[in-house]
Amino acid sequence: MPAAIGERQRIEGLPAPPSLLSALLQALDDESTSAADLERLVSQDQSTTARLLAVANSSYYGSRHQVTSVARAVVVLGINEVRAICLGSVLTSLLHPNRFTDPGSAQALWRHSLVVAEAARLIASRGRRLRPDLAQTAGLLHDLGWVLIMAYQPQAWAQIRAGQKGRGQSLVEAAERMGLDHQQAGYILARQWDLPPMLTSCLGRHHEPSLSDPDFPCVATVHLAEIMAGRLDDTGWGEDAVGEPAIWVFRGLGVSAEQWRDCQTELAVRMDALMALGDQLLGGVA
Repeated sequence: MPAAIGERQRIEGLPAPPSLLSALLQALDDESTSAADLERLVSQDQSTTARLLAVANSSYYGSRHQVTSVARAVVVLGINEVRAICLGSVLTSLLHPNRFTDPGSAQALWRHSLVVAEAARLIASRGRRLRPDLAQTAGLLHDLGWVLIMAYQPQAWAQIRAGQKGRGQSLVEAAERMGLDHQQAGYILARQWDLPPMLTSCLGRHHEPSLSDPDFPCVATVHLAEIMAGRLDDTGWGEDAVGEPAIWVFRGLGVSAEQWRDCQTELAVRMDALMALGDQLLGGVA
């Protein structure tokens, strides 16, 4: 991946997206997807099924009844929650620390993505301009551009981390000094993987919401979620370059500053459980 990437450029040698990821995202985009459809998809992948059942029976969900099948998980947790767990399971195959030369950063990014996903879900449930499950998925995937930089330019990534630590910069600022833009990388990855347009917009513009953007509700929700995550998580991911929330972003989403603070309070209560969930999803990934 070169330092500067043109909007129409392809990234040579990039593997195809996991087939289950594509199928789950298509199902997410189709509101007519049934529980039976989801069960057929997930049951084709044994590792995802096993991880779904382990998470469904974990203390995070506190189920009083043993969940022994995908169908039962859908009944107990709901189709949107099951889909989110499965997406998280698939994403661990891309983000597992063992796959990177800097495993600590990969683990921090995975945890950061989980926190942003939950924050986005909470914000969307207040604003009502975006389905919470769509917001959660966008939050989970929004930083895939960083994955691309870490995987394809490990030397550049090492320089970015050194710049971040040595100059007290955020990751975004340190990368910009080298001419690298994780949003641009994420946008190209999304286009090459043929992700849904709304998610493509989110990967490419989550630091730069605009009211004129047709995908503003998704982009702005993740933008606010990332600010919230930066205040609460202790991963040291350093995404604080997004700064303070702008009033016009709140207004555009139909969310008040007070509601946003309520989301932050609710998220803070869940942080330990979220970190445990993230570790559980990572467990057992080769």
